[in-house]
Amino acid sequence: MTTILLLGFFMSLFLSLLLMGKKNKTLADKTLLCMFAVYALTIGGPFIEIYNRDNDFPYPHLINIAWLFLLLHGPLLWLYVKSLTVKDFKVKPLHILHLVPFVTFLILHMFNYMFLSADEKIFLAENELFTTTVFFKIRGISIGISSIGYNIWSLRLLQKHRKNIEHQFSNIEKIDLKWLKTLVVASLIVFSVNVFLFNINNYLHFAGFYELAQVAYSFSTIYVFYIGYFGIRQGRIFVDYPITDIEKVLEPVKQDDPKTGNKKDYSHIISRLTLLMESEQPYLDPELSLAGLSDLMKTKPEIISEVLNSTLNQNFFDFINKHRIEEFKLKCLCTENKHLSVLGIAYDCGFNSKAAFYRAFNKFEGISPTAYISKAS
Repeated sequence: MTTILLLGFFMSLFLSLLLMGKKNKTLADKTLLCMFAVYALTIGGPFIEIYNRDNDFPYPHLINIAWLFLLLHGPLLWLYVKSLTVKDFKVKPLHILHLVPFVTFLILHMFNYMFLSADEKIFLAENELFTTTVFFKIRGISIGISSIGYNIWSLRLLQKHRKNIEHQFSNIEKIDLKWLKTLVVASLIVFSVNVFLFNINNYLHFAGFYELAQVAYSFSTIYVFYIGYFGIRQGRIFVDYPITDIEKVLEPVKQDDPKTGNKKDYSHIISRLTLLMESEQPYLDPELSLAGLSDLMKTKPEIISEVLNSTLNQNFFDFINKHRIEEFKLKCLCTENKHLSVLGIAYDCGFNSKAAFYRAFNKFEGISPTAYISKAS
């Protein structure tokens, strides 16, 4: 089992070195680099502790330290997600507050444990007496609250990001960061299981601390391999998809005129938009964005977004894909398209992936495209 920990340590170290050699590193790259460095310390620490116990404690001052770095996992994951989902995000002095739990427990641990002599540390480790202290139980609960809380916070950031890009783009397959959501969910699962095991063990004592640590950090090693495989292959999300200031576009819709208190009249814009969609069919462009549609309309993006949301009760993503579905329903029954496959027709209608097409068709029609064609025929 200790071999798995050693593999996790070297894998984390290797991925850190890869990122160090990457040119023009973004904030996301730097954050991921710090994450791997912290993972190396977190997984390598238990290996050293187990090695100490099995070899008469040659390095007593490296006992009971690695757990501190668990308090950095949550903030770093949050920062990584934030840097990938918020355009031009920058670290501000206020963000230092995320380090308060780590610094607090570091100071407490220094006075409570680190200043002890080597013999005292060995005595506590041999008998696992440090696990019986109130401080040990408090730190376990605190790590659980911090790690699980930050994972949930990160998921909320991803949900907000998904909603934002649906207001901006008609195809989101390449920019919705599904892999990152899976990454955060995997982190949440790993931390939840480990936190649950350690905190329950504080009261039921079904396993020794070091035996439980080997199991828990083995799960962490698997997670490191997972994040390494997907994380390094993820580029900056806004490289190919320049996004306007999303937060401004998505300001709360003001449906009342501030001067008269009456509802705003968007009928002229709706008429122009309807005419444009029928005559020029801009939805056939797979890369159509809110900015692109606003250029065709000669209207500000925020106005179109407000019209879609407040008057038509649709976001941009659904508005465009609804037109694409209607176009598909017409083309799939035309005899001149008999030589095309279902997916071929879908591509002609503006979709750029099979998954996006089938998901949209089921959403608006409630059945699969093939079932619709059979029924309509």
